[in-house]
Amino acid sequence: MSSNLPRRTLLAAAAAGAAAAVAPRPADAAADPIATATITPVGATVTGKARPGPWRIGFANGYAASPWRAMCVAAIEQEAAARPQQIAQLLVRDGKGEIERQIDQIRGLIRARVDAILCIPNSPDAVAAALADATAQGIVTVPFNLPVDGDGWSCYVASDPAQKGHAMGAWLVGALNRQGKIVGLGGVPGNPYTAACWAGTQAALQGTAITPLNLTAGWWQRSRARAVMAGLIAAFPEIDGIWCDGGQDATGAIEAMIAAHRRLVPVTGDDYNGLLKLYAALGGRDPGFTFGLMSEPSWQGVIALRAALTLLGGGSVAKRQLVQPALITPANYQQYIRPRLPDAVLVDSALDDATLARIFG
Repeated sequence: MSSNLPRRTLLAAAAAGAAAAVAPRPADAAADPIATATITPVGATVTGKARPGPWRIGFANGYAASPWRAMCVAAIEQEAAARPQQIAQLLVRDGKGEIERQIDQIRGLIRARVDAILCIPNSPDAVAAALADATAQGIVTVPFNLPVDGDGWSCYVASDPAQKGHAMGAWLVGALNRQGKIVGLGGVPGNPYTAACWAGTQAALQGTAITPLNLTAGWWQRSRARAVMAGLIAAFPEIDGIWCDGGQDATGAIEAMIAAHRRLVPVTGDDYNGLLKLYAALGGRDPGFTFGLMSEPSWQGVIALRAALTLLGGGSVAKRQLVQPALITPANYQQYIRPRLPDAVLVDSALDDATLARIFG
């Protein structure tokens, strides 16, 4: 079915930019998402052994070359700078996506006698062994964001992709009135995050008349997802919804629908600013375009750092801490959109616009 509006009209509206399409973002909107976040303790409680501070903290970041990671590092640096009486030094390492490089960097932090190591693991098993070595030597270890095997670490902080996927599926059930055909675009082929999200969504769709037509890699890249979606549009004449676990994929998919003169449909994704700006720029011109986005908070590292400091001070924390993401829909998106910032910003952030502008140039 064709859209009720010409493609040129829709694209022109999007090109006009979201800054003029929404009211200015309130100064206090989502200003401190950590203060109102839900952090669910899971399992046992662990108690640290108090040691004199200030402490030296290492951060073994598995990969730095992504907007989310840049925001994550900035949030940790901001938190560390605000705690000079507790933190003497923050040492940040970039594993460049290489497992062995990250393991070597963790070993280097052990040799440097840091008091705690934060880590986003490049591998759930290989990196777990290095963290276990650090823990055995009395270093507080807090992996976060990505999966890690075993329990040879002090504390773990992350969201649950299966729960996020279930929430996406539940939102789609409501948006589609329990029926219709959907296409799916995930991340890079074979990644465990997409697999867990998709499994959660499938569980939510059980007992409905919603039919998934496919699950295809969208690579978490807007331009690549746009090309993939063009192929899906050609293959499937009826598409009632789009499932994505990333906002870049979702934005590219919607842009492909516009280019193909197809009616816009409900879509899921994450807290990618570009999708919110596209929605704002279109200004409701296609009523079929709605969204249910589950954020991936870039402030998870702040929670991990605070847990490490608590343990270093002899306090207690939950062994596992589950971060509950925000559900962003047209009803609340103006609390999150950053209309004057680049599309690449992930909006569930504890950073202010000035800091984000410095990060993204």
